[in-house]
Amino acid sequence: MTEKKLDVSSYGIYLLSIDKLTVFLKENKIRSRKILEFFQKNHELYLKSLEQGVWLPILPIDSMEYIIKFDNSEKFDSNWEKVFNIDEFNLEIGNDNSFWVGSIGNLLKFEVENYLNNTEDCNSYSTLDGEILYDSFKFNIENGKYLVNIIGYKRKSALEYPEANYGYSFEFKKVEQFIGYKDPREDDKYVFNLSTY
Repeated sequence: MTEKKLDVSSYGIYLLSIDKLTVFLKENKIRSRKILEFFQKNHELYLKSLEQGVWLPILPIDSMEYIIKFDNSEKFDSNWEKVFNIDEFNLEIGNDNSFWVGSIGNLLKFEVENYLNNTEDCNSYSTLDGEILYDSFKFNIENGKYLVNIIGYKRKSALEYPEANYGYSFEFKKVEQFIGYKDPREDDKYVFNLSTY
């Protein structure tokens, strides 16, 4: 599969290393699989998770399909225009040497087995009419701490459904340590919703 088309059926997407997330959950004695609900109710641990680069939530965005690309190896072509570049969010990659990009609704009830026992580098489901939709993709990268740039794109000329007209690209810069953190939920600072541009 060359083009990674992510179906977002909730209000956002996430980036995370499964290994880093599970270590954070164990260290903080978090047993709940309802990751989103937990962080909404425990703001201090939410901020700690951002500071340590446990995950990167990107929201609110519209529920639709988005093209997802990672780093310089995958570029949007001349049919797309860059509409924003928001820099330097913390993300740490654990010993799994990979991260996942997925629909944030997956974290309403997090099923770690869907990621650990996955040989296809994606999670998908079928609609009632047999269409296969993808709600998370895996990307390989060396473990360590990274500052992530989020770059938003939209097509210069919109195409008809089922084509995606918006996309995100992620650039990673390795660092020795994190210095502070940015909270992507600060809606007055960050607008990730591509349809507003």
